[in-house]
Amino acid sequence: MIQEIIEFFTGISKDSWRDVIISSFLIPLVFYLATKLQIWLVSLHPLNLVLAGFRKSKKDILIFLSQLSGANNQNNQLQLTQNQLYVTRFPQPIPQNQNNVKILAYQNIDPVWSQSDGQCAAEVFNLLGQINKHQGFRIADTIRDWNEQSSPIFSIGFNPKTHDLMNFCTPINFQFLANGLNLSIQGHDLALEATYPKDAGILQKTFITNSKVTVFILAGLGTTATEAAGKVLNENCIDFGKLYGSNSFCVLFKTDITRGSNYYEIMGIFPKPKLYRFFWYPITFIRWYRKNLNPTK
Repeated sequence: MIQEIIEFFTGISKDSWRDVIISSFLIPLVFYLATKLQIWLVSLHPLNLVLAGFRKSKKDILIFLSQLSGANNQNNQLQLTQNQLYVTRFPQPIPQNQNNVKILAYQNIDPVWSQSDGQCAAEVFNLLGQINKHQGFRIADTIRDWNEQSSPIFSIGFNPKTHDLMNFCTPINFQFLANGLNLSIQGHDLALEATYPKDAGILQKTFITNSKVTVFILAGLGTTATEAAGKVLNENCIDFGKLYGSNSFCVLFKTDITRGSNYYEIMGIFPKPKLYRFFWYPITFIRWYRKNLNPTK
């Protein structure tokens, strides 16, 4: 009787109502499962894998570099210089001197960065943009953010924070040799130096031991290699994701001061990529295998 009344007012049969009810549950369920599948497939992209700790972070990504302030040396004691004066120089030709250089002064702009740190940071910003991370990252304050261990970190250059992270992160696959003048990585006998015009650097993905938060160390013995470290990561990040997924790894590279930071040559990687990565990305796996960069011991 009720069904006949419903059909009279709606013109929809019993079978049609059943289809409508099933569809009202089935369509949202399919949409939900499709959305989850899309999110899962996106997370498997090599770039997203290698930067997973940064892409998923709800806390600010911190970028540590050498923050420099003016100081003077009085009786072997460093004291910060108040109102430190900085200058910038630029061409400004005048009729009597086409090579004239003008100087402008700046004060109260501490802290400042080196050009190499800034160029490396620019590569990091570019990389974060590639994973659609357009906010939620900042240059860290060396003092205020020093003890932060729950935020993902990029540490640029062998600044004090990098040395601090080396004590609190696992693994650290590189080491200094010859009183800090040479760099080497685990599994290789090779040690790179930074005597002119040579320079050497490392790229280390690791994790803070207690919190398992992701950390990238991008550093060179000299400024050229520090600048190049950002390019090493940016230009090879997808390949690193194919070889290592979301796991840790370390890269040793060399550069040449006379050729600038656009030139670098990767000399070794650690650890050896897992064999199962071959079945996911055979072309990349074979291409890197042929470079003879895998650990030898």
